[in-house]
Parts: sequence; C-alpha cells; structure tokens
Amino acid sequence: MNYELIKSPIIAEFALFQQFLDSAFSAEEQLLKKVLDHVRTQKGKQVRPVFTLLCAKLCAEPNNKTISVAAAYELLHTASLIHDDVVDTTMERRGQPSANALFDNRTAVLVGDYLLSKSMQFIAETGMPELYNQLALLGNILTRGELLQLQHSYSIPTEDDYIEIIKKKTAVLFTISAESAAISVGASKEQREALRQFAEYLGICFQIKDDIFDYSPNAQIGKPTLNDIREGKFTLPLIHALESIRANEASLILESVKKRQFTEDFFYNIGSLVARTGGIEYAEQRMTYYKEKAVLALSVFADGDIKQSLLNLLEFTIQRKK
Repeated sequence: MNYELIKSPIIAEFALFQQFLDSAFSAEEQLLKKVLDHVRTQKGKQVRPVFTLLCAKLCAEPNNKTISVAAAYELLHTASLIHDDVVDTTMERRGQPSANALFDNRTAVLVGDYLLSKSMQFIAETGMPELYNQLALLGNILTRGELLQLQHSYSIPTEDDYIEIIKKKTAVLFTISAESAAISVGASKEQREALRQFAEYLGICFQIKDDIFDYSPNAQIGKPTLNDIREGKFTLPLIHALESIRANEASLILESVKKRQFTEDFFYNIGSLVARTGGIEYAEQRMTYYKEKAVLALSVFADGDIKQSLLNLLEFTIQRKK
C-alpha cells in the first residue's frame, strides 16, 4: 500500500500542517531546543495528522481550524509517547534513545508538558469551545487508560480488558482527532458518529498490529522483540496463548514476569508458546474483525477519493511492516 498515494488528496493541507507544527518545535532555550530537535528526529509517518485531515475533507473543505486540530493532536501524541517512555522506563524509541534515556526523566517530563501546553494553545486559538471540550475529554480518557494499564500490569488481562485499554490509550487519539476534524468543518452528527466509530476500530487495528510486531522475529519497529512482556504487559498474542494452556502453566509464566526472571530461555519459551498456540494468527483474525467493522462504519459516506484514502489508510495500518 503506497502511503504517499494515501496522502495525495491532502497534499496542500499537509504542507500547511507541517509549517504549523514546525513553529511548536522552535525554542530559544538551549536545553529545550536540544530535546525538541532530538524528538523531531523520531517522528514516524505522521499517520494521525494525515487521518485527521482526511476525516475533515471527507465532510467538507479543511480550514485553518482543521490545520490547528491536526497539529495539536500530533503534539499531544508526541507528548504522550515521551511521558509513556518515562512511565514504562523505555530506553528506545524508533531505534534511537528515548528522550528520558538521552537526557533524564525530569527533562523528558517537562518537555512532554511543554508540547502538551502547545497543543492546548493551538486548540484555544481555534476559538471553538466544542474543540476545547474534545481536548479535555481526551486528556481525561488517556489518563484513565494509563491507570487501567498500570492496574493490569504484571497480571493477565482478559481480551475484553485488553481491548478496553486500547480504546482508552491508542484508539482514543484517533476518535477525538476524527470528531474534532469533523467539528472544525461543521459536519453533521451522523458524519461525526460514523467517523468516531471508524476511528475507534482503526485505532484498535493499529495497536493489535503493533502488538503482533512485538512477537514477530523479523519485525523492524525500532524496539526489542518481546519488549511488552519485559514491561509486564500481556498483549493479545500472549493472552490467547495463555488461554490455550493449563492454568498452572500460565501461573508459572505470570510468576516469572512478576519476579522479572527474564532469562534467554524464558523469552525463547514465550516466543515458542505464542507460535505453537497460534497467538499471532489469532490476533490477525481479530484485527480483520475490527477492520470489517471500520469499513462498515464508513458506509454512510458516498464513494470517492477521500473515502478511498481512508480505507487505504486502514489497509496500510494492517499491512505495514513496521
């Protein structure tokens, strides 16, 4: 799936977004500038702003408020990654040292806070109270998602718990971005709800794919294989695997994780267990299930280039190699 082709209907809008985003990464203070420059080198494909701009354009022509929304939520996403790395003591981000590893936790948290404040500034400048409410709702749900994940750390969640964590951590940024994009161009309630549903299912697919990478030997995602289990996180491939074995065996694995008995044999056995029980295949099946629900959610919109780009973005999310 050609990512540049997906972006083609919003080339002009994406260029404006980049200009707007650049302004947030300029700073006079030496330390702040140094950290921001490092963070900029870790940017990915910027799927979220592309998604945001496409959602808006599916309803009407994007405007300056739409550009502000796209930039604000990209900043918020970046800030959340910086804070996540501190909370999870993650030392790498996309194959490079994380901000907390290269600098320290205090600096990383403060720079994350700075980006959050710029995100709020961009939303405030739209002058639309409904967009303020969306931003506040996002902060509320993201925090609850982090706490829910902490609650389930070093324990084996059910699949329902796992999906709920995804909704509150990964999918919510897609759903709020989609709704905010729709609000910025005056979309109808029906359009907003359709985009919200599509965004949630896409976000679930996005996270399941990331979790599949963690158990795939050839994945090139810039972080060590089986990194999630090192952090006490049980994701779908392993959740399915543990449901497929005897309870006492699952308990032994859980105890090893709690005691952080992370030997080479342990990781080999976990990888073998996931492979033997079809954990990756099961996760792929569930991802396909949510993909089909996402496609159905967009059925209220007429066919066209923008809708096709959103469907292609969904397919890209599932087919991506990193």
